[in-house]
Amino acid sequence: MSIATVASFVTAALVLAGIALTFLLVTVGVAAFQFFSANRPVRVARHQSIPTYYRQLAFS
Repeated sequence: MSIATVASFVTAALVLAGIALTFLLVTVGVAAFQFFSANRPVRVARHQSIPTYYRQLAFS
């Protein structure tokens, strides 16, 4: 195994890891946006602040 082969493998592995990380961050971001936008009308109707509403949501 030469250095060029190892370097190519490491580069390809890092590129794939970067793509996977980007996909994960986008997926989590979209899910978080959908969650918060779905709960906003209820929170606003109750006149609660963001921390108060989500604290009660988490611990209820």
